[in-house]
Amino acid sequence: MENRIFKIASVCGAGYATSGWIAARLGDALKERNIDADISEVKVVDLALVAENYDLIVSASELSDIYNVPVVASSSIITGIGFDETLEKIIKKLEEVKDKK
Repeated sequence: MENRIFKIASVCGAGYATSGWIAARLGDALKERNIDADISEVKVVDLALVAENYDLIVSASELSDIYNVPVVASSSIITGIGFDETLEKIIKKLEEVKDKK
């Protein structure tokens, strides 16, 4: 997705360990597919305040769909089981928002 840097929020309860793992794993996988992303680690309690700054929210656990931003939730990013399917969902969501300013 040419010359576009996507802003992705990697979300977990504390905003450290799990979200850091998601950010690293997802960042590597997107880079392999030539998709540029700026992935930030965000605490779930802070998400409502910053959600509008992101193109996509990615979480290891289910989140309420209360944000005006697409959400992909899947433990596969952590476990690796079903990761490719989750990655395809994430890429599809990024394609849907690629023209968003």
